[in-house]
Amino acid sequence: MASDPKYDGWLQARDEANNEGMQQIDQATAVAQPGDVHEYWIEQRNRAHGSEQQELTAAQGEAKARQHQAIAGSLEKQVVAKTALLERRLASVDSAKARYEHAVDTLKVLTRRDRSAWYRYVVGLVVLALGDTAGILGAAISLGEYPIVAFGQALAVGFAGVASGQAGADLKDLRMSRQRRRDTDSLSEDETRYRHLFGGMEAGVSIMKMVGFISVTVVVIIAMGIVSLRLSVEGLASGIAFGGMAAATALGSFVSTYSYADDVADLLASLERSLRKAIADYDKLASSPVFVRQADAIEMAKSLRVEHTHRGEAAKWYLIALSKHVLSRNPGVAGHGVGPKSFSTGRRLRGDRK
Repeated sequence: MASDPKYDGWLQARDEANNEGMQQIDQATAVAQPGDVHEYWIEQRNRAHGSEQQELTAAQGEAKARQHQAIAGSLEKQVVAKTALLERRLASVDSAKARYEHAVDTLKVLTRRDRSAWYRYVVGLVVLALGDTAGILGAAISLGEYPIVAFGQALAVGFAGVASGQAGADLKDLRMSRQRRRDTDSLSEDETRYRHLFGGMEAGVSIMKMVGFISVTVVVIIAMGIVSLRLSVEGLASGIAFGGMAAATALGSFVSTYSYADDVADLLASLERSLRKAIADYDKLASSPVFVRQADAIEMAKSLRVEHTHRGEAAKWYLIALSKHVLSRNPGVAGHGVGPKSFSTGRRLRGDRK
């Protein structure tokens, strides 16, 4: 094992202390340290060496901590910039949370949709789209179309059939809006922030009729296309059957969308997504490695300084112990220890009183 230079130096100091001698004046036998000598020269010397060790080890600690302190300093600008951005992100989180909580407190009673409805709705649309796709894909392959081409066409038609039923959401929103319709003067202060939900949506009726007409047209075209395909491959009965199933798929999409639609729940869900996004952005920025690297560098520099401070204290006390060691080896000069302190109480004997 490699030797420690500092430890070897202390051993040398101890050996020197063992060889130290003090001129003996009178033989002392279990006596206290002379009262007229407060501190011997050797004690003062070792005390000075102890202070020297404290300063040296502190300097060594500062030298070792300098590199880590420089790293922390180099990251300071990035940390300041990211901290300012983090504060803005936190403000965004607070704002999004306040909007969401206010909307929930005000509008929750108007919702008609539970949280699990979204999963049923999505699964239903996927199943309906696959049903339409399968019907068209089989007929197209039977007519000799390449499978990959037939699959692309069938998937597009299946999606169009499901999308044609999305008009149900507009119809449901119109019905619910008419049910909520109220005069602006009758709204509470909280409800005024969402006055668009209580307006009735009368201005969009004509557009909804046009959307409904387009959706019906899409359903009819898909059904006629499937009837034609199946009619040319399997006959009239098969064509009518598959055409009817295609129309039923589109109607199923309409019913599913109508059942799921809830514009108030959509608003709450949108505000909740905004809150989650704000929280995710804040967490992502807060976990930036810049903060971790600076914190690690600062803690490392602090730890090195503390370590070397303790090392300096240890060296000082070691030298003090050496001083005591030298004195104990020379009791003829230094005595055997510090004597008891004398206390003057200021009292006088009874005979002294007048």
